[in-house]
Formats: sequence, C-alpha cells, structure tokens
Amino acid sequence: MSFPPRKLLVPIDGSPGAQRAVAHAGDLARLAGASVVLLRVHSPDLYQLSVLSEIPPLTDYEYLSAIEQQMNDPAKDPAFTEAKKALGAVKQVEEKIIWGQPAEMICDYAKQHEVDQIVIGSRGRSAFSALLLGSVCSQVLHHAPCPVTVVH
Repeated sequence: MSFPPRKLLVPIDGSPGAQRAVAHAGDLARLAGASVVLLRVHSPDLYQLSVLSEIPPLTDYEYLSAIEQQMNDPAKDPAFTEAKKALGAVKQVEEKIIWGQPAEMICDYAKQHEVDQIVIGSRGRSAFSALLLGSVCSQVLHHAPCPVTVVH
C-alpha cells in the first residue's frame, strides 16, 4: 500500500452502511487526492428488483436481455446514484459492476487493479447473527490484499 492511498475501492449495495462508507471514502479521497472506484457486485442468485421496476412485460428472451442491460448499467442503478451523492466532490470516480460471490469478487478486484485501500460498510448484524451467517465485510477483512477500513 502506498501512503497516502492513491486508489480507494468502495463496495456498494445501496444500504445505509455502504452509504456511510462512501461518505468516509469521499472525505479520505479529497484529503489524499485519491481516486475512488465504486464497485457493485451482483450475485447471480439475487436480482435487484428495484433496478428492474421500469421494464415492461416482454417475451422471455427479451426480458432476460433487458434484465442484463439494466443490471450492467451503473447509470440505471439507484445504488450508484445515491453513492455519487454521498461521495461529494471527488475528482476521479470510476463505476464498476461485476458478477459473482461478493467478498471474493471485491478481493479479486482489489488485487487485480492495485487498490491501495478498501473502504467497506458494516451491516450492523449482532455478533451472534454474524457468527451464524457470516458477512461480506468479515470475509473481505480476512482475505483482502490491502488494508480495509470498516465504517459503522
């Protein structure tokens, strides 16, 4: 890691915890002159129905094609719209959408793109719930190739 960090990775999912992480990363980026990558990881098992709300009824093939287009376009994803508001006036911002298991993909992205620091939101689960269910945040903390800041 370089200090101060040059590239921050902020996983987003539209949750309040992610919004707090984005705001924190925005402050850090402005102070350090760093760029920010907003990363949305879609699990193939879970579709974000809020993104699809404007799709009219289509045939099966057309429907799947429309889903793919909407789910791969940051401009049509409300999580990016809210994240950019929370980020503030950061000069260099990238928006990325990838598919896969979230914690694994976040760590892989950080490694492949030479990210200096990951800033991730905490879901705020109880200790018992986190023990039973695990969390993306916990998995990222254990497997990230760079420092991780968890924002509560």
